[in-house]
Amino acid sequence: MIKTILSLLCAAVLLGACTSYNQKNYKKYNGISYEEYEKQRKEQQNQTQIEYIDETVGEEDIEDPYATPLEITEEDVVESVNSSYGEAVVVMASKKISLGKDAGYKEMEMFQTALDSAYGTAFSHYRADGFTYAMSPAGTVNPLSVMDVQCILSESFATAKGKAVCDYFFSRIPVEYAKEKENAKNL
Repeated sequence: MIKTILSLLCAAVLLGACTSYNQKNYKKYNGISYEEYEKQRKEQQNQTQIEYIDETVGEEDIEDPYATPLEITEEDVVESVNSSYGEAVVVMASKKISLGKDAGYKEMEMFQTALDSAYGTAFSHYRADGFTYAMSPAGTVNPLSVMDVQCILSESFATAKGKAVCDYFFSRIPVEYAKEKENAKNL
C-alpha cells in the first residue's frame, strides 16, 4: 500500500513538472542571439589586421659588407680545453655578403659556385688544416638577398695564419661571384 501511494505521488510530481512546459511557454522563449558574438569577432579581426607599409629600399640603404676590414683579435679565437677528442674548430670570421634585393635561386646557385671556387683557391693557396666555410641566409625581407658566410679553421691553424686565410677567402668571393654573373650573361 505504501508503495502504491509513493508511486502515485511521484507520478503526480512528474506530471505537474511536465505540464508547466507547454507549447505556449516554449514559443515565448526567444533563444540565443549570436549577433553580438559575431560583432565582437569582427572587431577583434579588424584590430589584429597587419598594416603593410610600402617602403622601397635604395642601393644607398644597403651596407657594403667590404667597407670594414676584417679584424680578428686573440679573444675571438676559442682555445680547446680537452684535446683528447681531436682538434676543435674555430669560426675565425663572419661576413654578410649582399646578393641584391631581388636575389632568387638563380643568384643563389651562382653564389654557391662562387663560394666553392673561392674556397678551392684559398685552400690550394694556404693548405690550411680544417679550413671550411658555412653559409646561411641573413636577409630580412628576402632571405636570399644577404648571405652570412663564416670562415672556419682548425684551432691550431687559426692561431697561426687564420686571419690571412679568411681575408684571402673573403677577398676571392666577390671576384668569383662577378665571374659567375658574367658567365650567366653570356649564356
